[in-house]
Amino acid sequence: MIKFLMKMFQNFPSENDFDNWEVFNHDIYLKSSEDKKKEIRRSTCLARYNIEKDKKYSWMENYFLSKLDVDLLKDKNLLDLGSFTGGRLIAWSENYRLKKVYGIDINPVFKIAAEEFSVEKKINAEFKIGVGENLPYENNFFDFIVTTDTFEHVQNLEKSMDECFRVLKPGGMLLAVFPQFLQPFESHLNFVTNLPCLHWFFNSNEISKKYFEILKERGISAKWYNGDKDSLQEWEKLPTLNGTSIRKFENILENNDWLNVKWIKRPILTDGRKSKKLFFKILSLLFYPLIHIKYLDELFTGRICVICKK
Repeated sequence: MIKFLMKMFQNFPSENDFDNWEVFNHDIYLKSSEDKKKEIRRSTCLARYNIEKDKKYSWMENYFLSKLDVDLLKDKNLLDLGSFTGGRLIAWSENYRLKKVYGIDINPVFKIAAEEFSVEKKINAEFKIGVGENLPYENNFFDFIVTTDTFEHVQNLEKSMDECFRVLKPGGMLLAVFPQFLQPFESHLNFVTNLPCLHWFFNSNEISKKYFEILKERGISAKWYNGDKDSLQEWEKLPTLNGTSIRKFENILENNDWLNVKWIKRPILTDGRKSKKLFFKILSLLFYPLIHIKYLDELFTGRICVICKK
């Protein structure tokens, strides 16, 4: 049944979607000239840079600056944890006159692209390769840490939060936004299917098993995005996801001595370009009451979004 439903609503990633890091595994990148590779790297930077420069769609503007004075960012240093190829970070540096910006992510090609783009934009930036569970920075180093759609992918979120707390200065802030596991549209199965809510009704292991089977059936054409996996790792609830729910994240927050935690709750259907359409704006209004009811919030809150002050 699961596999049948997935194939009924089958989906395929596009090698022209420069917001997907897997493009660097595609022959369109691997077999290109050095000039073409640089052009593709720049395109991945621009994909997120342009969104952040447009305040109508900016993650910083829409999630955090409605609750935070923008002048607090001026002349501060900021880490983007999960910076991909640096597009958002470079835009933030320009938009908010930051003193210096830092980015960290897991893939060396991300660092190359980010450094090229920061030089082009003449931004004071430093990029490193690393993971959230072991941040290569001194204690009390950053004024701000921002992380967008990354915490759902770390292997140990509790340890990553401990590391964020460690490297923030006293009075520093963590701005975190990421999809919580039980919301219907963020199961991260979109390389195979765009059918929502599967994880509401079926066992995660069974969903994942069918997901990997479909990828295998696609053969060589899916090699650039299939990850060469055929089962979940111990930490995964679904492929690449650690399964963090709102309740689980609340428990993690209690284990750190945050001076203050401010939650920013918004329902499903309030993210992305489609959310700006009148139909989705009206539909999302139906979910606002539900995100303030315990347990229902895990189904209808779009993303966990917090501002944590050390």
